[in-house]
Parts: sequence; structure tokens; C-alpha cells
Amino acid sequence: MKDKFYNFFRFVGEYALYGLLFFLAISNAMVESFVCLALFGFIGRKIIKPDFKYLKFRPNIFLLFLLLFSAISMFNSGHYLSKSLNALFGKWVQYLGICIIVQDIVSDKKIFKRGMLVFLLGALLAVFSGLSQYFFEVEFLRHKSIAVTNMGMRAITSSFAHYNGFGAYLVVVLSLLFSLLLSKLSRFKTYSLTIVTMLSIVAIFFTLSRGSWIALIVSFILLAILARSNFKRLVPILLLIIVMFLLPVFRGRLLFIFKEGGDSDRFRYWLAAWKMINEHPFFGMGVGTFMANFSKFLPDSNISYAHNCYLQIWAETGIFSLISFMVFIFSLVYLSIKKFFAAQDFLLLGLLIGMVGFLVHSFFEVNFYSVQLAVLFWAWVGLVISRIQNE
Repeated sequence: MKDKFYNFFRFVGEYALYGLLFFLAISNAMVESFVCLALFGFIGRKIIKPDFKYLKFRPNIFLLFLLLFSAISMFNSGHYLSKSLNALFGKWVQYLGICIIVQDIVSDKKIFKRGMLVFLLGALLAVFSGLSQYFFEVEFLRHKSIAVTNMGMRAITSSFAHYNGFGAYLVVVLSLLFSLLLSKLSRFKTYSLTIVTMLSIVAIFFTLSRGSWIALIVSFILLAILARSNFKRLVPILLLIIVMFLLPVFRGRLLFIFKEGGDSDRFRYWLAAWKMINEHPFFGMGVGTFMANFSKFLPDSNISYAHNCYLQIWAETGIFSLISFMVFIFSLVYLSIKKFFAAQDFLLLGLLIGMVGFLVHSFFEVNFYSVQLAVLFWAWVGLVISRIQNE
């Protein structure tokens, strides 16, 4: 009977993960529902068999330091203490919990393969929705109208709130697709993935998200360095990216960065965030208080985010918190590269490249403060850790 209950909770957790990966680009409500279901399965399994050996993965200790310094930052929260408590336990603890739960669920290669298949099916649906938005003005998943940039250009969002969010998601999707195309696949799978990859490339250009383009280029370069001679298989994909950048509409959008106002006021936001950091550089102004305090440092703006996740983490929770996070990330990158060279695991390479691309994009955006993107990132990190540990 005990084993039956355990298998039931394991089944619940596994299929909650599939649901989570599928609906990441489609519905916040469904994502939150599957997170709760995964938590239910996790608690059930740990009550029956309290096995936490996967937590011995050494870089996980830096996540605890991240939470510790975030908690310490609340001493500077002042009358925004309730906001800090909500941010710490309602966001950061939950997000890191997702990372731990995913590490626990993904125990073998079959779950990995199913999970990646489900993720790509959800991504394909989001891509079709975004392309339909470009041609018909409205996407079919959430009936969102096409967005307009500060240059008056039309940008697709798919079911995301902003075109930059959709772009960040596509960076992760394309990184995985690039790596899978380097692995040994049947002809049918290769052709299918190539078609999905090309549609996704067109979609990421139609987002007009320059941060996403930069992140995609960085991911592509890192992939070329690590894949070495295998990279020649991606030459047709590289040619498509080059052709897209040569089109006047996309070239003009990219070059707009160097014109007045082309930074979308990000430099002003970063400067204001730096002023905030200077007030409490070591322990921050309090986790979750950035939005409440930002107007004091930039009174003439209605923006409440730094548009740079690293500056915002530093401003809220201090330099020790940011260092803990960065050491955790660098540990994962080092161990992933080491494992890839040892095992030529292209699925791990795709996970790694996707994580790096997401982090590059986060330098220009607020990815850690969006439910869809934050859940994507921490679930993805859990997958990276699981892949590193699996033999």
C-alpha cells in the first residue's frame, strides 16, 4: 500500500511537470495550478520516503545564502516590511522551491525526453500564436492584440504581456532546438526540428526585442565554441539569422540602439538603481521594496523596475545576495560544460545555452519579476542540475 501511494504521488509530480512545461507560454493560471500540483506530489513523496540526497549537490548551498541575505535585507525595509515578507515567501521561496521540486521529479532520461517534447509542443503552439498575431493582428491563445514599439513598429507578443517576454522565452526555446539539431537524430526528427527552429527564428525577429536578439547571438556563439566541429550542421540556421538581420526593418531596429532614445530610457533606470544601491550596498533596501522606493530616485518616471535584474537584486537585497546568485550560476555553467565534454550530452548543452541566453536577456529586462519567466528560469535551472547529476 505504501508503494502504491508513493507511485501515485510520483505520477502526480511527473505529469504536473509536463503540464507546467507545456503551459509556460500560454497561461499563468495553469502554470500556478501545475506548480501547486507538483508541490502536492512532492510533499506526498517526502512523507512516505523522506529522501533528500539530491540536495547534496553543492551549488545548492548558494541558494540558501541567497535566501539568507534576502531575509537579512528586511532589516532595511522600514514601513515596507509587509512587501518584503510577501516578496520573500510569496516569490523567492516559491521560485527556489520550484527548482528543488524539479530536481526531485526528474530522475531518469525518459522523464527528460518527455518533458522536452512537451515543452517544445507548447513552444510550437506559442510560435504559431505569435505568427498569427503578426498576420491577423490578434493571437489565438489569449486574444491579445499586436503590440506597438516606441518606434511605432508592430511587435508580436503571443500570449505574453510584452514582446520582450516572448523574446526571452524564444531564446530558451531556440537554444534547446539548436543543440538538439547537433545530436544524432533520425531524418524525420531532424527535418521536423529544423522547421520548428526556422519558424521560431522568424518569430523572435518579429518580437523586435533587441535584448532577445543580443541574447540569441551570445547563445549561438557559446554553442559554436562548445560544439566545435559539430557546429557546421547549423550553417543553414546561421544563414537564416544573417538574412533576417540584413532586412531593413530588423537592421534599422537594431541600429536604433545607437540613436537618441534608442535605449528606451534604460540608462536612466540603471543610474537611478545605482543611486539606490549606494544607499545600502551591502544588504540592500529590502527584498521586494524596489518598486516602492524607485520613485524617490527617479521622480519623473512611472517605471518601477530597473530593467536589469542584477541591479534590482543588488538594490533590494545587497551585494552578498547578488554574489551568492552569481556563484551559483557560474558553478552550474562550469559543471555543465565539464559534463558535456565528458558525455557529449547535447540535451544538457541545450539546457545550459538556454539558461545562459536567458541570463543575458535579464541584463536588459525584468525576467525574474515576471511569473511566467521566473517559473521558466527556475524550472530550467532544476532541469540543468538534474541533468548534471544523472549518470
